[in-house]
Amino acid sequence: MTIYNIVLYKFKSEATPEQREYVMALIKELPSRISALQSVITGEKVLNPLDHGYDMGAIFLFESKDKLDEFRPHRAHTDYRALSAPYLEELPDKVIFDMETA
Repeated sequence: MTIYNIVLYKFKSEATPEQREYVMALIKELPSRISALQSVITGEKVLNPLDHGYDMGAIFLFESKDKLDEFRPHRAHTDYRALSAPYLEELPDKVIFDMETA
């Protein structure tokens, strides 16, 4: 079983290209800091009329729901959220969707 934690983000309008890159770099380093996280894929959107204004997405992969539950309160995850928060819109302008596959 694999758990996919899919997150769609909207950057604040004042976020610079450097700040956007910084947020993506924070996400990309998470697997090296959190053993519960198998891998992550992240990138900016490809223009699509159905993108609802989202700028970036990330897909976090976990081997089980227990590993996802271990990830959420992990210090590296909470640090990433705090460091990226100044550049990202919050709910409802963020979508988080967890999906399980066999």
